[in-house]
Amino acid sequence: MPYEQLIESVEMCAEDKIRAIKEKATGDAEDIKAEAKKKDEMIKKRYLNAVRKTVESERSKSLGKVNEDIRMQLTRAKDDVFQHAFTEAQKILQSVRGQANYENIFKTLLEEAVTELEGEEILLHIDKKDENLCKKLLFELKLNCGIVTDITCAGGLNVSTKDGRFIIFNTVDSRIERAKVLLKLDVFATLYGGQVGL
Repeated sequence: MPYEQLIESVEMCAEDKIRAIKEKATGDAEDIKAEAKKKDEMIKKRYLNAVRKTVESERSKSLGKVNEDIRMQLTRAKDDVFQHAFTEAQKILQSVRGQANYENIFKTLLEEAVTELEGEEILLHIDKKDENLCKKLLFELKLNCGIVTDITCAGGLNVSTKDGRFIIFNTVDSRIERAKVLLKLDVFATLYGGQVGL
């Protein structure tokens, strides 16, 4: 009997060890599963965060591009309106020569330009259409200047020194171009309520 008890005791001990090993293995498996699940959730969370950042970055870039495109279109539209306004003004001023007060306008432009080069021997560069008027005004103003009919313009004249070192552009056309540059911000402010956007 002691032999049978020994075997029974060994079997019981083995069963206890097997049960303990199984319980430990089951516990370890549950821990591994829980750890794997935790890591899986962390990986998913990291992946989702990376995706969110990428989506947000792309969204920001897209919005930035759209905003830039809108700004460019608005700037072009404003510039088109500005150019159209000056084109219309230019059309009106192209007929300045036919206005009743053109002689006074030409006289003013002549006096301004001659004053700029006072003390120099000067040449007046005029449109052939203004030759008679120019000669008349030179006589009235007692000015001794050479006349060259070498430009085509809406009105006015250019004045240069005889040696060509200095030239004053004082045609209606050149004044429109200067006004275009000088008045651009004012025109935009008037057209768009101070929101120049350039």
